Amino acid sequence: MPSVPFPVLTLLALTLLLVRALFPAHQRHRGTVCFLIVCILLIAVTTLRWEFNLASLRHLQPILAMLLAPVVWHSFISMAPVSRRRYLIQLLAPATLSLCATIIWPASTDWLLILLFTGYGCSLLSLARQGDHWLSFCRLGELGQTKIMAFLAGCFLCLSAVTDLLIFFDFGRTGGKLAPSIIAIAQAMLLPFIGAAILAAGKRVEVTEIGAEVAPARPVLVEDEAAITFNAIEKMVRESQLYLNPDLTLALLARKTGIPARQLSSSVNAVSRGNLSRWINGFRIERAKALLINTTMPVTEIMLESGFTTKSNFNREFQRVVGASPTAFRQQQRDNLTTHSEMR
Repeated sequence: MPSVPFPVLTLLALTLLLVRALFPAHQRHRGTVCFLIVCILLIAVTTLRWEFNLASLRHLQPILAMLLAPVVWHSFISMAPVSRRRYLIQLLAPATLSLCATIIWPASTDWLLILLFTGYGCSLLSLARQGDHWLSFCRLGELGQTKIMAFLAGCFLCLSAVTDLLIFFDFGRTGGKLAPSIIAIAQAMLLPFIGAAILAAGKRVEVTEIGAEVAPARPVLVEDEAAITFNAIEKMVRESQLYLNPDLTLALLARKTGIPARQLSSSVNAVSRGNLSRWINGFRIERAKALLINTTMPVTEIMLESGFTTKSNFNREFQRVVGASPTAFRQQQRDNLTTHSEMR
């Protein structure tokens, strides 16, 4: 029975993740889609070269890799508050210089690829670690997914750099005999990250007992700068109902409140003992509960009216805060109302 090479399995896993990211259309995340397409393209070219011995792709692969690494980086850094000049320099300069150096000195290609993948990969890992502050142009409802995919993208680029380094040494010792095996091992190491991303995309919280309402954590009212800032933000968000904007981002919230993004995020994190996305979702869940109790609107309409854009995120956050699904919560409230009426 013919064996299926690991790169093909990786391509299938990435394709599955891409399908999840593409549909439904209104839930697409641009950075995730761009990253996945880039990964699929690069791994496909690599697979065709090594698994099927297509030497014609020998020169295309490094050139494509030099262009794709900045594209992966761009799909996430575009959501960070970086000056346009710095952004363009970091996006265009490394790849342009590398391509020119490759034409003048082809022997430098391997080392240039290793440096490119390592540099952009470490940048994405740093971005994922500081996501709350740096991804200020990302919709708050997508912040968690963006940080996961930025981390996965960083791991992918760093792993590619290590793979290229091993292949470089292999060509020096054996003439490239171990290169296909090195690539297969690298793809096998990448598969768990892809699987984790697929699971995270469909992750659900555990179901707790219906009726045992889990209230969101209340802020600790400490008279310090963070608490004062937090109280001012909370008042403005409640009065203006900014949380109903499905496209709300940290940058937009900072502009509306007049408070710097970093100070705003750190104050919310410190006082509410949670992240900014969950804090905003707390307001949205309050709105959803009121609509579930006082109206007969369908759950999907209530989801949209409360500021959520995806049903999975709405159900997950509602379950986390209330301890029951929106449908079960509404039925419970109706049952309680019927019980009270019968007792009277």
